[in-house]
Amino acid sequence: MSELVHRVIDIVLIVLGAVGALHLNLPQAGHPHQLDPSLVAFVAALALSVFPACGTYPSRRTRSVVSLASRTAFAWLAVQLCGLALLYAIHRENQVSMPWFLYWTLTTGISLLGSHTLIFAEFNLARNAGLRLFRTATVDAPQFNTSSAGSAAPASAASSGKTGLDCAGAARQVVKRGFDIVFGTLLIVSLLPVFALLAVLVMSDGGPATFGHVRVGRNGKSFRCLKFRSMVLNADQVLKALIESDPQVRAEWERDFKLKNDVRITRIGRFLRRTSLDELPQLWNVVRGDMSLVGPRPVIDQELERYGANVRYYLMAKPGMTGLWQVSGRSTTDYATRVSLDVAYVKNWSLLRDVSILFKTFKVVFKGSGAY
Repeated sequence: MSELVHRVIDIVLIVLGAVGALHLNLPQAGHPHQLDPSLVAFVAALALSVFPACGTYPSRRTRSVVSLASRTAFAWLAVQLCGLALLYAIHRENQVSMPWFLYWTLTTGISLLGSHTLIFAEFNLARNAGLRLFRTATVDAPQFNTSSAGSAAPASAASSGKTGLDCAGAARQVVKRGFDIVFGTLLIVSLLPVFALLAVLVMSDGGPATFGHVRVGRNGKSFRCLKFRSMVLNADQVLKALIESDPQVRAEWERDFKLKNDVRITRIGRFLRRTSLDELPQLWNVVRGDMSLVGPRPVIDQELERYGANVRYYLMAKPGMTGLWQVSGRSTTDYATRVSLDVAYVKNWSLLRDVSILFKTFKVVFKGSGAY
């Protein structure tokens, strides 16, 4: 992972930490919940210069995670002290809530330490993977025997066992998992008021706020995928009656495993689905490790047959809250295209691509296109 990606992650963590600290501020502190955008922008810009200068990013010379963590903590505290000094220099210290500033410093510091530690782990794994791959290529180099005809053929080659490439794959999983934990946790904390409001709206018909449906996860392990309830309480019975009485509904369900004009959806549920807010509880699945922020679509057992020989690619990754399918038409995408998009994502995964898909998802959801 390049240093550019590291810096982007740091900036996002700093901004999310500032926003999240608004919801962690204690009411009895006596200060209003305030966020100073100019201060956040100054701190983020300063971090772009201070962090590299303090050696907070892993390099070939970095040997100790303790050293990296101490440099990260020092750099972040230095940046925040500079931000605080700026406030006093321009006489704006009274316009910023000090408890918010302290919570911002603490929460972002923790997330930066976690992020940089995970990046260091990935760097070490990748470095060791390269070394092991070199040793494997050297030790297991094929020996050639010369036949009587003068032709050369390999007598033996590396056969079984893991190579350095397997270690590199493990490194990518560590980075992706760290990304999910850090951003998933920050999003949950930042969106707590939204969770509370949506839960109250959904429960207005007397039913529960959330429900879980069984989906297939990584390596075929089943898990309960959480959502805000968007359907009537007797949705299963209604669907069964529709399928039995209407051949067109039955054909649509067997083809797509969903209905475009689903009479089971409530009024608030239609809004939740159009804005994808019904999927917010899946952040808990992400933090638990059942899902990822970005990945293939969560599917049921019956849908695995649609993947054919490509099912192995689907089972290699954790299902995602969003993915290529989400930014390529959402519900209007035909099933064959969904499968191909899932496979393409797994084959060409990168953290930078995950970040790109997340930004595109916000744009698609804001426009409300392709959802039903």
